[in-house]
Amino acid sequence: MKKRIVILGSTGSIGRSTLEVIERQKEDFEVFGLACKGNIELLNEQIEKFKPKYVCIFDPKDRDRVNFDRKRLLTETKGLEEMIGMEGDIVVNALPGSVGLEPTLYSLRAGKILALANKESLVMAGRVVSKLLKKHNGRLIPIDSEHSALFQVMKKIRRSELSKITITASGGPFRGKKKKFLEEVRPEEALTHPTWKMGKKVTLDSATLMNKGLEVIEARWLFNLDPERIKVLVHPESIIHGMVECTDGSIFAYMAHPDMKIPISYAINEGRIREMPSTVLNLDSIGSLTFYPPDLDTFPSLRLAFEALKAGDGALITLNASNEVASEAFIENRIRFTDIPVIIEKTLEKHPFQPVVEDIETTWEIHRWAKDYTEGQIMGKIKGKSLSV
Repeated sequence: MKKRIVILGSTGSIGRSTLEVIERQKEDFEVFGLACKGNIELLNEQIEKFKPKYVCIFDPKDRDRVNFDRKRLLTETKGLEEMIGMEGDIVVNALPGSVGLEPTLYSLRAGKILALANKESLVMAGRVVSKLLKKHNGRLIPIDSEHSALFQVMKKIRRSELSKITITASGGPFRGKKKKFLEEVRPEEALTHPTWKMGKKVTLDSATLMNKGLEVIEARWLFNLDPERIKVLVHPESIIHGMVECTDGSIFAYMAHPDMKIPISYAINEGRIREMPSTVLNLDSIGSLTFYPPDLDTFPSLRLAFEALKAGDGALITLNASNEVASEAFIENRIRFTDIPVIIEKTLEKHPFQPVVEDIETTWEIHRWAKDYTEGQIMGKIKGKSLSV
């Protein structure tokens, strides 16, 4: 019997790659539901090709633009929850940003297998998600290449044998650059990644190294590790995606071609490796692999993520919300690239300190406060006030 898949964020890079994997493995999967925030033209193409049972769009105003049966066309977060609660087997959450949190919670409460590409779910509510997994005996399989790598390697060793984990970073488009250079960076430069093809939010986070900070936080909850046991190394070739260091000093490394279809296939196949002929890794052509520590002075966003992780849940929620607002302001040319971490740090300094957040209402309350405070700083910047530290 084919597994029925619901894809949230079907028109984004992860959503499109998921549909490519399903097309290759169509004997095992069928598309039960598609959901997206925009790009209705592409959604219509996906509907025509994959014939989903249900479709959900965020804006009801777009209903007339969608070529789909009105009785099975859902809208807004209520429609999303309804679709997730239906008879689909696997939910792929590839929605970008904080909007992906509620669908994660819906999926776990509904007892679905959750293939998670939305970092913010664990950054904002890692404690809540962990409790739901235990309460509903749920399954969460990460799609991020780094976490998929660590997830697979850690299955090979005993917990008592684990010492540390290492998450690798490509370094983004500004690897090796200094602060002076970054002050003049334009949005179009920051939105061009040297290795991966991703959406705007993730690509910009990769340029600031905040993406790696969010991945560190995600790893803390996925693998239940103290921050001191999570390390980041810049690895420009993007061949090794994660490493696990054992108590005897040995290290297991996961190597793969930088293609998101590999971890996507692993996730929707519930931890089973399938043949992926187009992603074969040719080590002969690579030559060498390099590693070095990240420059936390030039790219302070990663440092801020580690500091927030130590400060507690309220700081993590604040970090994520402030980053969303500041990043969007940069894309809109309202602030400089180097203003992003400055704004986030100032917001963290003022956040309502709360080391443990166990309910989603408080999570959203802190999230809204942080967004408002960040926007207030940006408005001050526009009016001529300095953001320099």
